[in-house]
Amino acid sequence: MAPGMAPATTRLFDEILEEIFLRLPSPEDLARAATASPAFRRIITSRPFLRRFRELHPPPLLGFVTEGGTFQPATDPHHSAPLARAFAAAADFKYAGFVPKPDGGDFTDWTHRDVRDGRVLLMCTRRRSTSTTAGVRHDPLSLTDKVFTVCDPVSRRSVLLPPIPVLDSALQKEHGFVHESGHKLVPAAAGDDVDDRDFRVICWASYVSSFVIFVFLSAAGRWCLHMHHASREDNLVIVLDTSTMEFSTATILFRRHMLLMDICLKRE
Repeated sequence: MAPGMAPATTRLFDEILEEIFLRLPSPEDLARAATASPAFRRIITSRPFLRRFRELHPPPLLGFVTEGGTFQPATDPHHSAPLARAFAAAADFKYAGFVPKPDGGDFTDWTHRDVRDGRVLLMCTRRRSTSTTAGVRHDPLSLTDKVFTVCDPVSRRSVLLPPIPVLDSALQKEHGFVHESGHKLVPAAAGDDVDDRDFRVICWASYVSSFVIFVFLSAAGRWCLHMHHASREDNLVIVLDTSTMEFSTATILFRRHMLLMDICLKRE
């Protein structure tokens, strides 16, 4: 037998235990099983097993976070109401002391942009002086002026993301004017070596000739650029698969859909 390889009987025993643990009804039951023996704990705390368990037991809905920073917990008779109340008591959605303002300029206040897997994506925008009567303002479509941080309101930890490594003027010179932009907090790409603490932030902008996406990878600590050149057709929808970061297009006949909706509404 090669060094470091477990006997076949031990591997089979572990696989049987994994299948049993996967059928436990709740994370609380899984935690109790992990305390029963070191062998159980070794299996339950492995990343591949935890990934499988989460796929079968998705996290409960605890509530909603508003753009103003208010957490609205689930209430009775929702089954996760007790856990939601405990979460609300433990979390700090004012981010006092652990989400500092970025250095080197005048920025807007932090605003909530997305929430996923217990993490919150916050954004602020640099204000710039203008030569007009508008004075100091910020550009809501700018990529260069945006600053992001991802924080955990329970552990009170935050990660300040580095600036997007491009100038708005350079993007507009190459791709034309920007029509709209947005940002999302998404899970890390699937894989056996993915850490539960990993995440990605996607910032996108639609230009005249291209669709540009910057993706921040927490594991690497840097931004990556993805680009899609496509014509701006009325019925063309650009689709991004966030697991592979590949683009595709789909044609949707909006006029027919609207006509069908209109007919359905009239019949009702």
